[in-house]
Amino acid sequence: MLLTDLTPPECTECGQLARLVPYVRSYRRGGRVLAVESGTWECAGCPDPLTGARPFRFADAPLLRWTDARAAELWSERFGEPLPPSERGKRSKPPRTERVPVMLTRAELARLDAKRGDLTRSDYLRKAI
Repeated sequence: MLLTDLTPPECTECGQLARLVPYVRSYRRGGRVLAVESGTWECAGCPDPLTGARPFRFADAPLLRWTDARAAELWSERFGEPLPPSERGKRSKPPRTERVPVMLTRAELARLDAKRGDLTRSDYLRKAI
């Protein structure tokens, strides 16, 4: 599947279809780094709900899955081995393999940040689960 075959999602702010813009993601494993040409979704008409900057850019689950699959393919071609697992979250058991994009309003994010204390947002949400 090509990146351009992905179905554009609706902007969570205005409901219009987002457009795909090029973006390079880096995959670092030990001392090796792989740059993967991917993209982000963009709604030029809306400001980012967190920063107010325009355009509003975001990624959704299908785009993240496509990028991860492409990274695995390119890693194998370049280094002759499967893409090693990320060392982020290495301490957690079992390994985390599922991404969950979550969109919050500014007020919800402010409440989350006020409640989480010294924990990262991810750790606070995991603890709540």
